[in-house]
Amino acid sequence: MAAIPAKSSIAHMTTDPLRNFKFIVTINGKQSLGFDVNMGFMSVSGLSVTTEVIPYREGGMNTTTQKMPGQSDFSPLTLSKGVAVGLAGNANMNWMKELFSVMQGTGTRAAGAGDFRTTVQIKVLDHPITKGSTPVKALFTVYNAWPTSVAFSDFDAGANAIMIQQMTLAHEGFDFLAHSSYGAGSL
Repeated sequence: MAAIPAKSSIAHMTTDPLRNFKFIVTINGKQSLGFDVNMGFMSVSGLSVTTEVIPYREGGMNTTTQKMPGQSDFSPLTLSKGVAVGLAGNANMNWMKELFSVMQGTGTRAAGAGDFRTTVQIKVLDHPITKGSTPVKALFTVYNAWPTSVAFSDFDAGANAIMIQQMTLAHEGFDFLAHSSYGAGSL
């Protein structure tokens, strides 16, 4: 007969927050990249949504305003990583070049080509200390993402630093799913 965990250990499993420093980003199915790209970024920022508040006055209620929701907007994502040599190192610039070809009208119209938007997944991975049966503890799925800028760090011969590449993505929304039913949600 299996031992039943103590009440304190059950609370520990469901109340510890996820650690946010172990994650991987997947850029799905880009024709220009030729494959799904798994990238190890140093940071991902901008996963937020804001809904505009529209105040209005209602007759007979002259001391306060009523509030109703307006349009929602998703902040741009900023992804930073060290520059790597090879196919994955060129992926961000290839994606930006695809955007240029579509804007200039020179892109091909083969199946799936010419659409610079794609789905991006950000997977929060399990920490080695709390390693459980599921390696992915949370998943953000970002829809219709496309690059608005690609930037490189400054060069400085007197510094001892790595070359950093930053990419900013516009998108049209995201879903969030936590592994357990606690905290699972969707936007």
